[in-house]
This record gives sequence, structure tokens and C-alpha cells, in this order.
Amino acid sequence: NVRFKPPPPNSPIGWRVEFRPLEVQLTEFENAAFSVFTVLLARALLAFPDINFYIPVTKMDINMQRAHNRDAVFNERFYFRRSSPADGEDTVAELTANEIISGSAEFIGLVPIVQMYLDSISVEENVRRQIERYILFVRGRANGSIMTAAAWIRIFVRNHPAYKFDSVVSSEINYDLAVALDDIANGRRPAPELLGAGNTV
Repeated sequence: NVRFKPPPPNSPIGWRVEFRPLEVQLTEFENAAFSVFTVLLARALLAFPDINFYIPVTKMDINMQRAHNRDAVFNERFYFRRSSPADGEDTVAELTANEIISGSAEFIGLVPIVQMYLDSISVEENVRRQIERYILFVRGRANGSIMTAAAWIRIFVRNHPAYKFDSVVSSEINYDLAVALDDIANGRRPAPELLGAGNTV
């Protein structure tokens, strides 16, 4: 997200715009998918100037708090402005991550906006196919059909033979987790539950 950052007290520095990027993902595929989707969404917002997704900073702060809860992608609702050329509405509502990304009866969704933008420009067929793979991945993360890294790590730890369900993650578990994540990141361990079917690093 992007927010205005007030100047520090007694400082000549003025107001600044703070950009909060996504966390770095485990694999190159995930990073590419989120990066490409973000860039395309930014271009779509420039191409369709009637879209307004501004929300009050107080609502953004609430969203950030909710996003830190376990399985927030499934269990939380986030404040989001339902404004787009397709629905003509302009209200802030609480939506699930899936509703924000894929849309609902109340909101067109970010993916359809990106697809409207792609339909309005000339894109080579092979490039569009790759973009669609990225979009399917982003949708999968939002709707729960593809695990988040946090969920994958929790399941790995809980299923580890050395875990005693006492909230202690031992050195042995940490080491095995690091090896497993390195294997996934370098393509030595398939992880369709984390990357989606057919997607590799």
C-alpha cells in the first residue's frame, strides 16, 4: 500500500509518500507473479482514471492489523473502496481478500480490472498466457486453493516428528525447515500446494 507519512517533529523534512511493498516470496515464480500483477494493476489504474481506491489511513491501519492475524487471507475482511467504471459505486466496505482480488456481486475485483486493461492494449499471445498463469496464481492465493507460505510453514512444523506441540521450534525443526524451503526455492522439491499445479520456480 501507499500512505502519506507526516514530517518528523522539528525537522525540515516535509510530508512524504511511503510505499509499503509486498514481502519477498520464497520462489522466483511467486515474486514474478505478484510483481507483474502489481505493475499491471498500476497501469490499469492510470488507464482508467475513474477508478478510486483511496481509503482513510485509519482504515488502512486496521487492515494492516488484521493482515497479521493467522490465516487472515481466509478469515479476515479488509476495508476497500468499491469504485470502478463497471459498478459506478464509491463506498468503503469490508471485503474478503478473495472478493478484493476476484470480485463479487458487490465489487468488480482487481483481476477483472487488470483483464479489462489487457484487453484494451496489444499483448502478444505467449505473453498473455504467462500473465494469465500469474493471475491464476494470485487468485489461488486469495481464494485459498493455493497455500500461503505462512500456512505451509505451520503445517511443516506441526507435522515434523520432533515437534511436541509445545510452541517450541527446536534447532532440528528449524534446520529441516530451512532445507525444505531451500529445496523448494531451487526447484529440488515440488510444492504444488504452495505454487499451484504446474507452476515451478
